[in-house]
Amino acid sequence: MSKAYTSTLIQLLVGLVILLCISISVQASAQTASDKIHYTPDQIRDLGFEIAHELRCPMSVNQNLFDSGAPIASELKGQIFLMLEQGESKAEIIDFLVQRYGEKIRYQPRFSGATALLWFGPILLLFGIIAFAVIWIREQRKHQDMKATTYE
Repeated sequence: MSKAYTSTLIQLLVGLVILLCISISVQASAQTASDKIHYTPDQIRDLGFEIAHELRCPMSVNQNLFDSGAPIASELKGQIFLMLEQGESKAEIIDFLVQRYGEKIRYQPRFSGATALLWFGPILLLFGIIAFAVIWIREQRKHQDMKATTYE
């Protein structure tokens, strides 16, 4: 084989590899564009309100995004509706806002080691109060029984 023929063959193979890579990337981008959800306007409104009810306003104390009148709440509601119009899912929108503002933006934080006390704290507190009450009542009865036996 001549050098010219080998060089042409290599260029052809490189061109085919580049063409294959381009077609794969175009196909992948078309597939991700088709993975987007297409909501009706009523679905966008309902889902947007649902998300706004589930998330806390970063500025207002004890108010969700829906009820808050803070400027940041209006911006976040706009962001939610924009993302819904772009076909983002509820989980993707909430994950985006959690990444941006932290877990504190959720009214119901995910269960993790850091939030375990939030989830089990009230139950543990209730059991602790019941145990304290039982022990205190037993001690009071013992004390009364001792007084009753010493008087007799």
